[in-house]
Amino acid sequence: MPNIPVRIILFFSSYAPLFLIIAVRGWRDSRDFAVALVAVSVVSVIVCFLFLHIARKLAADRIKVDSVASRDGDSMSYIVTYLLPFLAVKLNDMTDVGSLSIVLLVIAVLYVNSNMIYTNPVLNIAGYHIFEICDADGKTSALISRHAYIRTDSDIDVISLGDYVLLEKK
Repeated sequence: MPNIPVRIILFFSSYAPLFLIIAVRGWRDSRDFAVALVAVSVVSVIVCFLFLHIARKLAADRIKVDSVASRDGDSMSYIVTYLLPFLAVKLNDMTDVGSLSIVLLVIAVLYVNSNMIYTNPVLNIAGYHIFEICDADGKTSALISRHAYIRTDSDIDVISLGDYVLLEKK
């Protein structure tokens, strides 16, 4: 599976709560824009979980985990970006919408082009855990798993979602 589309799906789903917050805060200013943000939020979460559900049905590879580190805590640093809507952005003011759009675009590019898979609060809320693992071949990847703990030296079945992003097959 291509890497960039996977990262875009994960980006939009990670920002679904932020889009909902902006929609609620901007409801009085622009209901059409607020409804559009709610739609983007809902669709992005549905697409993300549909994607993960379909991906789980793909053939898996068995890897040996050489080292593992939980990255669930990284989501807390991501919450800082959720403070954006509380900076008095008005959805009926094109200057505010434009500047917020630029900030979100920059964040999107950074998310997609860097290894920010570790920072997806929607996955955490849905019971997924994010790990950074190194396999026996020395390759370091992000692992999305339903397990809260992955043992070093364990063998796990994984599906590659793109470069350096794995989904544990359960």
